[in-house]
Amino acid sequence: MVFLASSGFNLLKVNPGLVVWTLVTFLLVVYILKKFAWDKILHALEARSEKIHADLDKAESSRKEAEALIKGYQDKLHAATEEVHKMIEEAKRDATNLRNKMLADAQADVKNLKDQASKDIDLAKTKALSEIQNQIVELSVLVAGEILEKQLKPEDHAAFIDKEIAKLGKLNTK
Repeated sequence: MVFLASSGFNLLKVNPGLVVWTLVTFLLVVYILKKFAWDKILHALEARSEKIHADLDKAESSRKEAEALIKGYQDKLHAATEEVHKMIEEAKRDATNLRNKMLADAQADVKNLKDQASKDIDLAKTKALSEIQNQIVELSVLVAGEILEKQLKPEDHAAFIDKEIAKLGKLNTK
């Protein structure tokens, strides 16, 4: 401040000539800018504004597309999860059905084996009884022949056998 005050230059003093020339220079610069640069500056600002709006619109549409894709993937994932659950349930149901069928087949096989064994036992029993009856008849005929000391005729022999078999049949049923 000392320097300025000592040089005789005062900043608070208004110089009308300087004000006029400053104003004229300012208006001239504004006019030149308006004439040559203002339209270009406005055009550049408008272009920049339009580009920013276009970029914002593009970003918004990209965001919406991304959200739609995410939603689609989530739907597909949900559908796939449900399909997997259905497949698991179906596999469980098939396994249960197969197990039940195998158990039923095994039980049927056991029953058939029991029935066959029972039939075989009954057949063997019948065959054994028949052989025993035949041996008894033969022994009875031999004993009777020796007791009577005579030979039976074939007709007598057949009648005797039938009679003895009938007696044995009655004994077995008791």
